[in-house]
Amino acid sequence: MQKLLPVLFVVALLVGCHCGNEAPAEHLSPDGQWKYVSFDRNCGATTGSNLQISVLPASKSLPNSAANAFIADDNHGATRFVAQPEWISRTKLRITYSPKARIFRRESRVGPIDIEYIAEQ
Repeated sequence: MQKLLPVLFVVALLVGCHCGNEAPAEHLSPDGQWKYVSFDRNCGATTGSNLQISVLPASKSLPNSAANAFIADDNHGATRFVAQPEWISRTKLRITYSPKARIFRRESRVGPIDIEYIAEQ
């Protein structure tokens, strides 16, 4: 039983963890068929603020999961500006980001949407 207690403790921690997407902002593509959603994903006191961007069909809701296109944070306060997405055309999204940001995910395409990245100068 003593060997089982640490395992039960870890399982309880994992089950008790809850992440949530906060302050989602949706922006439709020029043709209205797609959208990007920018949000902060909060997983508790041990995680810092981050910017996440998902690309979805306009009719779909944002799932309660990490972003499918871009994830970055301020690199422990190294920058105030993390990133800014904008539609360039109906099938192209541009994400301008800080070269000081810490990037965890950077997809070049989601579905039919091409994603271009530009480091802010």
